[in-house]
Amino acid sequence: MKWMAVKKRHYLFIALMVWVLATLACNRTVPTPTPQVETMVPTLSSPFTDTPSPGETPLPTVGLTPTTGTPACVYDADFVTDVTIPDDAELKPDTGFVKTWRMRNSGTCAWETGSSWIFKSGDKMGGPDMVNVPVVEPGDTVDISVRLTAPKTPGTFTGYWQLRRPTGETFGTNSFVRIVVLGETPTPTSTPTPTLTPTGAPVTGPVIRYFRADVSETYPGETVTLEWKVEDVNSVTLYHLMPTGQLGSYWEVKPEDSLAYEIASEERNSTDFLLIAVDDAGRKTQDSLSVTLLCPDEWFFAQGPDECPASPPITSAAAEQHFERGTMIWVEEQDVIYVLFDDGSSPQWKVYVDEWDEGDPESDPDLTPPNGRYQPVRGFGLLWREGSGVRDRLGWAVDTEAGFTTSVQRTSRPKYNDIYIRALDGRVWRLWPESSDWAKIP
Repeated sequence: MKWMAVKKRHYLFIALMVWVLATLACNRTVPTPTPQVETMVPTLSSPFTDTPSPGETPLPTVGLTPTTGTPACVYDADFVTDVTIPDDAELKPDTGFVKTWRMRNSGTCAWETGSSWIFKSGDKMGGPDMVNVPVVEPGDTVDISVRLTAPKTPGTFTGYWQLRRPTGETFGTNSFVRIVVLGETPTPTSTPTPTLTPTGAPVTGPVIRYFRADVSETYPGETVTLEWKVEDVNSVTLYHLMPTGQLGSYWEVKPEDSLAYEIASEERNSTDFLLIAVDDAGRKTQDSLSVTLLCPDEWFFAQGPDECPASPPITSAAAEQHFERGTMIWVEEQDVIYVLFDDGSSPQWKVYVDEWDEGDPESDPDLTPPNGRYQPVRGFGLLWREGSGVRDRLGWAVDTEAGFTTSVQRTSRPKYNDIYIRALDGRVWRLWPESSDWAKIP
């Protein structure tokens, strides 16, 4: 659909959807080169079908289709604070402790009965496979506790935990517990001589003396230098972590070395690393490092959310048309049509590729709208007539389409992102994650 009646290329600009998240490329490299940046392959749903795109979809979020006829639920959780055992708490070997995380239900539905807090990866520290969590309503917080035991050998140990639904699907922040196990402190003998006698077992296993960066915060696109020193070790592996906490690019490195890492311009919020050391006996020690990323962009509207946008706004020619039960918005730069449904069914909104070309029929002459109603034309009309269920859900248009200039941005969370679109009247459409809801703000 072209508002200015410009001939559009028939092929789809799937590449323009690269505005967003990417699929990890996990290639071994030597320590010195710049690591390969994880890339997500954007996915567009087939136009005029209800086929959902799997997983988290970058902006525009296309084809995310909750079960028809039921309200869409977004299960999510955010880390709030460490109630006990802050990061890098120092403990004696073989010491029992209770780790408590405070988590918030940041989704749209209550956590179900039978949800659990499960061990995901890293150092289990004698903990259980899982603990049960109660039902928690959206916006509420809960303290989740796990009984653990510090390893018997000195070093830094990290265990990763996450929430899981009764269906087996994990969700929310991948949280961790990280402790430093101290070596035994020598104590003086009963003789007046200054000789010290070790009271504990000899130190065994790898020891990470330091793992640090030359800056604590910087901007995307800059380079950060990492340094580390590990002793009593056979192999050392440095990982760059994906935004979701999963292992990403990695390097086999020397026990004492440094690496210059060029932060991808698309990275937001933080860039995170994990150092894992293994000795000849297979004993493992690991430590993590996070560098805060300053936000390089601003929202296109004054009352933007209190978080960093994923990129500068897309500014584009656009058109908007209103229907008996919803709205259509065309964004030329993205070559898509957003459809916002207002009929009480799910999904609440969807995105379709604009399939109309200049020279195609603008309307169906056999369709006669009721008095005071309109048949949509061009791209809106093609989608309205041929998109599965679109016409039935929207009804007839209540006005003709109008052109304007819009802006589009999304949030920069690892998953479950909001999309913001400038509306015809100057206000802003907010589209919630997973096609779960929408609203016009302010």
